[in-house]
Amino acid sequence: MAGPPQATWTAPEAPTGPAPGIKFAGHGSRLGAYIIDVFIQIGVGIAVSFIVGLLFLTASDNSGGGLAALGVVIGVVGFFLFSLLYFPFFWARGGQTPGMKAVEIRVVRDVDGGPLSVGTAILRLVGFWISAFVLYIGFAWILVDARRRGWADLLAGTCVVEAD
Repeated sequence: MAGPPQATWTAPEAPTGPAPGIKFAGHGSRLGAYIIDVFIQIGVGIAVSFIVGLLFLTASDNSGGGLAALGVVIGVVGFFLFSLLYFPFFWARGGQTPGMKAVEIRVVRDVDGGPLSVGTAILRLVGFWISAFVLYIGFAWILVDARRRGWADLLAGTCVVEAD
């Protein structure tokens, strides 16, 4: 006499992306890309500040230091603008920042996997700020969301997938 049918267990499949064959990016690759991008921003910021500082410091020898102060302001504003435009520029341009390219991931529209518009890229940046402002909980949300989306992704309707 045969017993009751045995249940078989299979491992859950990895969540798929917005189209067949597309997989969501892993947590480690997303973090790695972000770290690379932050180091790029810091490196450019230091280089720009150093160059602007040298130029204005040299010119300020005759002005009593007024130009040196102006150089600091220009350096800070330039770095702020660079940081402000860095992510949206690359997301709208091809879906990959240099850090994302290095770890082979990209950001796409969640609905259909298409490229981001400039408006969507800016909205995603606003989501980054909100995520960071609230004790980085918006970034940690990636760990609990089935589609690995953070608050920035949820706000902008995007997701991060493995690059082709």
